[in-house]
Amino acid sequence: MWFKNLRIYRLTRKIDISEPTLEEKLAEHAYQPCTNLDFSRYGWVPPLGKHSELLTHSCHGYTMLCARKQEKILPPAAINEMVEEKVLELEARQDRGVYRKEKRSIKENVIHTLLPRALTRSASTYAYFAPQQQLLLIDAASATKAEELLDYLRHTLGELPVVPLTCHGDPAEVMTRWLKQHSPKGFEPDNECELRNPLESNNTIRCRNQELESDEIMAHLKAGKRVIQLAINWKDAIRFVMGEDFALKRLRFEDAIQQEAVTDEDDFATVFDQEFSVMTLQLSQLVTELLEAFGGVEKDR
Repeated sequence: MWFKNLRIYRLTRKIDISEPTLEEKLAEHAYQPCTNLDFSRYGWVPPLGKHSELLTHSCHGYTMLCARKQEKILPPAAINEMVEEKVLELEARQDRGVYRKEKRSIKENVIHTLLPRALTRSASTYAYFAPQQQLLLIDAASATKAEELLDYLRHTLGELPVVPLTCHGDPAEVMTRWLKQHSPKGFEPDNECELRNPLESNNTIRCRNQELESDEIMAHLKAGKRVIQLAINWKDAIRFVMGEDFALKRLRFEDAIQQEAVTDEDDFATVFDQEFSVMTLQLSQLVTELLEAFGGVEKDR
């Protein structure tokens, strides 16, 4: 259980997120597969999958939960083709043009006809509460996917007073300073960055596998470009790409860290616990040091 991305949200006040309360609330909104007439379904599933029926999983004070979304796959091209065929058929039969409102109605009928036969695809999103830090951490590459989980969790709990975790320092300004001068101890730029002209958003440069201290990169920075994404190696433990929105993408836990979670036990729950425990410990330290490096938590929101 290793997160691949990280979007962090801060609880603005304390709410009851104890395991019994969460389990009860999540059970009321447990996942159910799509019926013949559903476009999509969203709900809570056990973090341990088939190895547990519990919708929460706690370890060392952290509580994991998992949401699943199932969607019907309806290719727009196939829908439009069927709609066009029915429109042409209606025009020929009634010897008249078909109005826009009629086309809309035909399209709706086509979609409802196709829904029961449509293939489905499912995806899961993991998140966990860190009560001591008053944080909710979500494994989501996009803000949209994270917000989808937040919205459903808010609906499930009746309230969810969270805001994206932000710091006093402007992340782009801080990362730019790291490249121009030096990065703090423990944070080493990792040969990948994205630079943007703040006055012209289309003026963007992406660099991979390049020495970030090179004259070329420095010239762009001197010309006024800012670092909006930066690959970072944290203490040879975790590598990630930091964005100007304080989101972490492409998380990679180094082999030495993953080895700490290795156990002689074959039981899935035990392995999950070990990995969850090591991951949360490392991420807790990383978030703490990131906030310190970026000026501390901004709470004026």
